[in-house]
Amino acid sequence: MSADKFLIRFNILYPYRPSGRRVNRVVVVFLTLLLASILLILWLFLYQKSLDKPYVEIRGHRVASADNFDGFLRYGDNRERVQALSRYLASRGIANVVPVSSLLRQGGGWIELREPPFAIPPQSEWHNIVKTLTLLRDQIIPLIGSVDVVAGFRSDAYNRKLEHSDKAHHRDFCALDLIPKSNISHRELVEELRALHARLGPESNFGLGLSDGVRFHIDTCGYRIW
Repeated sequence: MSADKFLIRFNILYPYRPSGRRVNRVVVVFLTLLLASILLILWLFLYQKSLDKPYVEIRGHRVASADNFDGFLRYGDNRERVQALSRYLASRGIANVVPVSSLLRQGGGWIELREPPFAIPPQSEWHNIVKTLTLLRDQIIPLIGSVDVVAGFRSDAYNRKLEHSDKAHHRDFCALDLIPKSNISHRELVEELRALHARLGPESNFGLGLSDGVRFHIDTCGYRIW
């Protein structure tokens, strides 16, 4: 091959580029790889944090996660006891009002109180939740829509560490703390629940507690409002 032909072929395969253009392309590739690496590291960090966090947030309130409940079921005979409670609720026609796991949430302060996030009520107290769930299904959900349970049954140990006036009814498996899933305002929620409480009257044994936000308390252990 002559020198001229070799030079022509070389120029075709490796065309000349100004040094500045080559440097710019290298910089772009480097910055792209660097940004991709940063995003990957950030995603891995957030993913790991989500695995470590034992709770989810519902409108600013912490509730124990589903993974946490799965761990609770694996401890001792908890799975069998929860299944027995589920069968009991089904026999009363109220198994599908809210998930049974949510009825066993002790509240959002279990981490600070160093208490389990879930607790199972003694069988002798199971009947107390029947009227409360019936009230929730037949009166409250049709009025304001579906709800999330942020606190249900509380053990004696958990209860002793609280100062709420309604805490005894959680211990008796009669009370629920709830948050609407809809975007209902505080004012509308209060107006609707107050009107319902007055309409149902003392014979309902409807206990209603209202807060500054949209979290509210219900029980059927005595007619009152606060």
